[in-house]
Amino acid sequence: MFETKDERLKNFVHNRIKKTLLAVGRKMVAEGGIRALSARKLALKSNSSVGMIYSIFGTMDNYIAIQNAMTLEELYAQMKKVSMSKNAFNNLNRYADVLAAYIIANPNLWSLLYNRHLSTGASKSTMAEARIIKKIDMLICLQAVQLIGDISAKEKRMMIKVLEMSLFALSGYLLGCKLREKSGLNRRNLCKLLMNTYVAGLYSLR
Repeated sequence: MFETKDERLKNFVHNRIKKTLLAVGRKMVAEGGIRALSARKLALKSNSSVGMIYSIFGTMDNYIAIQNAMTLEELYAQMKKVSMSKNAFNNLNRYADVLAAYIIANPNLWSLLYNRHLSTGASKSTMAEARIIKKIDMLICLQAVQLIGDISAKEKRMMIKVLEMSLFALSGYLLGCKLREKSGLNRRNLCKLLMNTYVAGLYSLR
């Protein structure tokens, strides 16, 4: 079924407004934190209206879910850029470095994701979020399998789920930890420590 000229124009305008609302809201959160974002503030900053926001996204929860998918997509894109070596152990540590660096560089955007999934009555991941999380999981899984040897599909799913939950929980520490520079403790090394401990545990069970 072909779109009429009016329908194409309507869809074009709709998509332009949607992109603007997402870009403006993303900047608001990045600069001002979670509290800076509300339908009213977003409408004011984007020269739009609250009614338009709800017309496009349905709810602010839906809007935030899209923002979180964008955050995960950014993280995945950075992980994909990691230069792979023949050493799977080194590769896993490089992924851990990327994760920690992204969270530290984008604390407010990550907080939006972190708080949504850990808040009381938090909803499950949307299909868009789950799809990107799976892509990130696969990057890690491929290296882990090379390191510890062939494992069953069930073991892979369990391995990824446990590591995923652990790294996500640790990300909360990366967000809130106020470590002194003289403490000698590097926040990025915490992700690497968890990754190394987990892989060592898996290897010992083989």
